Amino acid sequence: MREFAKTLGRCAALLTAAALFSLNSATAEAPVRFMSLRADGVEGRQSPNADQRVIWLYQRADLPVQVLAERNGWTHMRDPDGDEVWVRSEALSERRTVYVREETTLRRTARSNGHVLAYLMPGVIGAVTACDGDWRRVAVGGRIGWVQNSSLWGGECAGLDAPVRP
Repeated sequence: MREFAKTLGRCAALLTAAALFSLNSATAEAPVRFMSLRADGVEGRQSPNADQRVIWLYQRADLPVQVLAERNGWTHMRDPDGDEVWVRSEALSERRTVYVREETTLRRTARSNGHVLAYLMPGVIGAVTACDGDWRRVAVGGRIGWVQNSSLWGGECAGLDAPVRP
């Protein structure tokens, strides 16, 4: 009887491992990277299926998002508030943007004493094109300048142009 229980326990463990393996292989782990929403009205669903309920309706084109995984034309993403949803992959753009998390200053140079071009409020979205240490070159409202990355969400350098100096 004890041998039967051991065998049954091993079978259950093997079935569990096989189920976990098939679940993991169904979701292609994408290298974590940043993209942006292509348009307004992007539906975020709780799982990668059009039949699943919409839990977020994103109304901000260019909002930066963090890609976590991809599966069958769907992308698992995280938004600047930390919420995770699935969206259709075609709803995303390779365009890199950043989200201003706290009031900050846009400066002409990547220096804390650089000439002030503008003051950015939380929620502002700008295109990001380069890095210089902890500074990001950002275009906002027709102005291009430098912002400290600590005030931004989505400003990781991976995937951006080579570091530059102004």
